[in-house]
Amino acid sequence: MVLTDGVHGPALGPVELLVINTVLITISFFLLCRPTHSAKREILVLTSITAAAAASRILLEPFPNVQPLTVMCLVMGATLGARRGIAFAIIATMISNLVLSHGWWTLFQASGWAAVAFAGSRLGLVIDNIVQMKRLLITAVIASVLFDWWVSLSIFTSGTTISEFAIYLLNGIPFDALHALASIVSAVWLAPWLANLVFEETIQSTQPEASGESDVVAA
Repeated sequence: MVLTDGVHGPALGPVELLVINTVLITISFFLLCRPTHSAKREILVLTSITAAAAASRILLEPFPNVQPLTVMCLVMGATLGARRGIAFAIIATMISNLVLSHGWWTLFQASGWAAVAFAGSRLGLVIDNIVQMKRLLITAVIASVLFDWWVSLSIFTSGTTISEFAIYLLNGIPFDALHALASIVSAVWLAPWLANLVFEETIQSTQPEASGESDVVAA
């Protein structure tokens, strides 16, 4: 791991980490395999975007709290629905944390971004393949701050007082602002392209293949 364990909370032993990994992987598998058909092309697109999202977190790690994954979770939830969006959020978090640092905080990050993806699936952020930019920008800013506060709970242990936690949150306000600003930039620059990519690739997977005489002509 690049960073040491315990950055966002108490360090865990192998058994505890195994439990967290098992829970997150099981949830992702359940979401991806149920209940309806899943076109191979859709799974391939989802896998590719998930890998790109994880890579973006790793590459941008030197910049404090710059998290394009927040906007990506909103867009994926809005375009692919809650089930695929939540799976995307969990898997992208786990993959990137294998490099950045994996521990107790992964559970909070994964659940936080999963909640962001779920919100994206319910707020009408993408309608008829058109990103509702104003709505997305407002949602992205709010989601960025709430996500940071949620992940901050990972440092709350039996020895942490309410006043200490409040001071921790206050000290984190500049980083919350950086996250919100990065989300605004990501929404303007990345969201329309990502929504269009998902729409074009998944719509092709739902089109019926030609058969009969059309196959003969195409051949």
